[in-house]
Amino acid sequence: MMDVEKKVLRAVKEYNLILPNDNVLIAFSGGPDSVALTYILLKLKNYLGINKIGLAHFNHLLRKESFKDEEFSINFGKDHNIPVFTKKADIGKIAKELKKSIEDVGRQERYKFLEEVSKKESFNKIATAHHLSDLAETMTLWFIQGNKRGLRGFRPKSDKVIRPLFYVSKEEILKYCKDNDLDYITDVSNFSERYLRNRVRIKVIPVMKDINKSLENSLERMSYFLDVDENYFDSKVKEILKEIKTEYIPYNFLKTLNKALQYRVIQKFCEKKGLIISYQKLKNILEFIENPKKNGYIKLSSEYVLVYDGENILIKSVNDMEKVGFLYKLKVGEKVYIKEAGMWIESFKTNKVDVMKLKECNDVVCFDLEAEEFIVRNRREGDRMIPFGHKTEKKVKDILIDMKLPKTIRNNIPILAFGDKILWVCGYRRSALFPVREESKNVICFRLIKEV
Repeated sequence: MMDVEKKVLRAVKEYNLILPNDNVLIAFSGGPDSVALTYILLKLKNYLGINKIGLAHFNHLLRKESFKDEEFSINFGKDHNIPVFTKKADIGKIAKELKKSIEDVGRQERYKFLEEVSKKESFNKIATAHHLSDLAETMTLWFIQGNKRGLRGFRPKSDKVIRPLFYVSKEEILKYCKDNDLDYITDVSNFSERYLRNRVRIKVIPVMKDINKSLENSLERMSYFLDVDENYFDSKVKEILKEIKTEYIPYNFLKTLNKALQYRVIQKFCEKKGLIISYQKLKNILEFIENPKKNGYIKLSSEYVLVYDGENILIKSVNDMEKVGFLYKLKVGEKVYIKEAGMWIESFKTNKVDVMKLKECNDVVCFDLEAEEFIVRNRREGDRMIPFGHKTEKKVKDILIDMKLPKTIRNNIPILAFGDKILWVCGYRRSALFPVREESKNVICFRLIKEV
């Protein structure tokens, strides 16, 4: 038995991936990974007691070679006497309509197809060809993007989805195909640096492997322990939320928890309202919980805020909140966090400004004036400004209505002011006052930084 096959058996036995009489549907692209996986499972079919094996090929219609890939998959099934299920979908078109990335839409549609076939054809397991090198790429990708939870990568088993190649590297898969004279398709899009994952694979991973020759195995061990940790915390959070059984969290109880549990409890608490909270927002919430003021709050979304009422932490609709004013001082060269809006505003001086580019930008505005301090506050009754491109004043309220902004967010939109002059309805409309020209020397700019 070859080393690759031994590693597949190791994953199968350690994680109970395949049991006697299982029906296994393989996600088959025709590439070396899925070809190797299919060949190995066919070879081990009797040993593992697999009842039946099938292939599912999804044609994304993204490449001119996609129909040849589909034909290859169908012929592969015929050659090995196993059924092949296919589907075509214009992923590029769907992604454009949904305004999502091609990668995300492709993955969603692919798994939807796999689930449909598995139910219709009675396959109780779906095997994908994700391998050890994929795990390293995934973990690196999430690390770069600052996603702590995603850092643990994928596991060998997720419900009915299994990954028998979990311990096998890409290098080993290619060698296995060569040693066994296995034909496969080469997807040229895997070499395009247009996609972030490809850039990680082509540029980042080689540098990391140059530092750590055993990078993939090191990351697999890290993935294991991160998963152990997260499973523990998930179970503790479930126990805590089950114990609370209310629409609020008693503040004194929350304060008894370690911060590692505090933010996870808040995270799950928010998810009940369908709110996905960023890590920056969670960090701000932890700081808020450390020393909250009665009726103090943090904006969670355009519709909800997290509130401390003096006894409990609860989520309220913006419509239910009494109008609360805010005011911050902003000095040139500094930045301030506007918790009510969930964003930062920074101020800086500059000598060069692209006036034409500035007109098209909503997140940066510049003014030609001499000053050291400004005010950032919420909208007030009677506020007026001269919008850029106009010569007369207009009520800020009317400007927001004309822009069709929801009533729920209008009071939390930051207003940048200099004295009694409104300079900017942050992120939406700047004033015509103190215009910047190419020859301007005293230019002060303001940049809006939204949380991610």
